[in-house]
Amino acid sequence: MSDQSLSAPSALASSSFKELVDDLHVAAALINDCKWIANALHRSASSSNISTPHKVHKCMEEVSKNLFTILWEASDEVLRLAEAFEKEGKAKT
Repeated sequence: MSDQSLSAPSALASSSFKELVDDLHVAAALINDCKWIANALHRSASSSNISTPHKVHKCMEEVSKNLFTILWEASDEVLRLAEAFEKEGKAKT
């Protein structure tokens, strides 16, 4: 094999690696947006001005609380992965 054929996959892998890291950051940003929506839902469900029956109110409050928690954990995990990929990519260059 020539040197040229060996360097092409490396450049392709580097480009794909960068795209993967970028995609992880985009996903984390979207999850972050969902966290704020879940938080607003939770605050709305928690307000004393709501006119829904008590059971529906408590269910909505619990669902929004769980959604916020799950999205928070998912966002943290995606960012952790993105940072690990970035460190790995910098170590290889």
